[in-house]
Amino acid sequence: MNETRSATTPSREFSGTIEAAMEAEGWLVEACERLGLPSETAFAIGLCVEELFLNAVQHGRASVVTVALNAAADGLSVEVRDDGVPFNPTVVPAKRIEQRCEDFEIGGYGTGLLQKFTRRMSYRHESGRNLVELEFDARRALA
Repeated sequence: MNETRSATTPSREFSGTIEAAMEAEGWLVEACERLGLPSETAFAIGLCVEELFLNAVQHGRASVVTVALNAAADGLSVEVRDDGVPFNPTVVPAKRIEQRCEDFEIGGYGTGLLQKFTRRMSYRHESGRNLVELEFDARRALA
């Protein structure tokens, strides 16, 4: 799809498909390497963006998802925009894994994942698009 580059703010638009989510993951790895981010930060960013991207496509029926990285001195912010059904992940309660593995049901844990790996998360809906901004501390390990 479309890619915009600058030294500190790589951005790319992807089609709203599961295959494009995997393409976005590869693009993110390369962008994080170009920015010189620690591998722990790149892993956290990839996991969080994958969660938002797949939910936008599978549940929100998004046809376009745009990812932008914005480097700052004290960290990094990632913006994920989509044209899917409005959904604010900041108000969804974080679900915790409390049962045995054999009883475990996949789904509903994304908010907890986003909270664990980000310094801050915000949401707004503007011009018919969801915009989730995730802030990461790029100076320390996040695991």
